[in-house]
Amino acid sequence: MMSPGRPSPSLSSSALRRGLAAAGLAFALVGAACSSSNTTPGAGASSSSSGGAGCESAPTLAKNDFCKSCTFSPNASPAACKTPRVLNACCAWVQAPTQELARGTGLNRYPSDDPTIQLGCLDAPATAGASQTVSLKGFLRVFSSGGDSAGGKIEIFKEGPDGALGEPIGAAVTVTADDAKNPPQTPKPEWLKKCPDGGCSFRSFTYEGVPTETPLIVKTSDASGGNQWSELYEYNVYFSNDSVQNGTVTMDPAVVAATDINTIASAAGGFIVKPEKGLLAGEVHDCGDIRLSGATVDTDVAHEADMFYFGENESDPLPDRSRSSLGTSRLGLFGTLNVQTGVPIRVSAVGKRNGETVLLGTYTVQTFPRAITAVVFRGRRPFQK
Repeated sequence: MMSPGRPSPSLSSSALRRGLAAAGLAFALVGAACSSSNTTPGAGASSSSSGGAGCESAPTLAKNDFCKSCTFSPNASPAACKTPRVLNACCAWVQAPTQELARGTGLNRYPSDDPTIQLGCLDAPATAGASQTVSLKGFLRVFSSGGDSAGGKIEIFKEGPDGALGEPIGAAVTVTADDAKNPPQTPKPEWLKKCPDGGCSFRSFTYEGVPTETPLIVKTSDASGGNQWSELYEYNVYFSNDSVQNGTVTMDPAVVAATDINTIASAAGGFIVKPEKGLLAGEVHDCGDIRLSGATVDTDVAHEADMFYFGENESDPLPDRSRSSLGTSRLGLFGTLNVQTGVPIRVSAVGKRNGETVLLGTYTVQTFPRAITAVVFRGRRPFQK
């Protein structure tokens, strides 16, 4: 649903470090560690207990060596293979992909005309460097509704254990409608359907004291505490030292209009957002930070709605229920509703490349009451060994 915009391409959290090295954009049965070889997920599960023949004939999942030490959560749901979720994707059961992966070319965000998918970082992630303190600059964009991001508040946190919110970084920043203080991006974007005449105002900002080579969470919300903007927690934000230019890194986080949540819940199947539950969303990218179609995603915790995928319309992104077996569209967007809050949630993504089913990413997050948790898969981060 949302993605960070322009953070340096490179997947994870401190919880995922443990999830990958010992347990973060989620193969074995409950209580068993994932195999270090490319085994057939679901092997050993009976058809009577695990959903039928689909579990017995699940495809081999490649590129899963870095998940060899993960273990299933004691609260995993489902806890074993259950059709159609027949792939054990780093200790989270995911529906097998039915379409070949393809890059989402010709888009306004993450633009590329190169159709060549890049998955090299899944085998060889970059090496982490020594953290340094930099300035973060960018534009606070709107996800869908709202012609001006003024009134949006930005906060940054380190990732805590098991995907929890860690210590705050620097001082919160609020963007205003003052063109001198927070000048809008020019030319003003006009590609969103709900932009006013003359384009949307994505307000510029600077956030000081941001560490590189550190898993971060970027939160956006309504600065006034009102109902214009929902709370959004963006996971898997990681700035490598290679992305620093003149002491600065860049990112365009999003604000999400409160009305968008109900619109999405309705389009996903007429659901009502429960105030005590959280919402989960994100995007699947390749190692070149280009969005991928054909990916399937799921979590190791229960959610009320099935995992849904958004349609092809970048100007007005909405869930498309016809994509339930197709996976992500060229927008790479996925989501689900009414997820338990305050617990670690493993999210995993898989895809089909040249007929081979591969793990595209896994990450551990948490959700917050009536807030959106977003995670963008970008391959493996340096701390995902």
